[in-house]
Amino acid sequence: MARKESTDLALRARIAVERLRNGEADRPLLNLVSQIIIIASFITRAGHGELDIGEIERVERDLDEVLNDADRIGVWTVPQSLIEGLTAVVNEYDRQLCVTRMEIVVRASDHLGKLVDLAARGTRTNDSHLQVAR
Repeated sequence: MARKESTDLALRARIAVERLRNGEADRPLLNLVSQIIIIASFITRAGHGELDIGEIERVERDLDEVLNDADRIGVWTVPQSLIEGLTAVVNEYDRQLCVTRMEIVVRASDHLGKLVDLAARGTRTNDSHLQVAR
């Protein structure tokens, strides 16, 4: 991927984390970071990750808890520990965009697109990403 394109994607991810760090939180913002987690996770599982997949999964679970709490009680609270985890995932995402073959990034993006399509159709599955991607 061209450095300018990867820089643009990484910058959007970094801005999203900064917004969370500054106390902003809503569904579109958390959906964006969810998508970053899904892509970083896919690329890592494809063998192109340096961040432990367990760490990425922990961040994903913590984000799911925030979304579930927001749906249940209407309060958007993102703990500092989650912001730190998201920062680590965004750093890995940035690195992956720079060094991973375009084919892998495209497959990760296609995977995300399929998850979003399934969620949009209201398909129920055990894959927690579907709820996050809405």
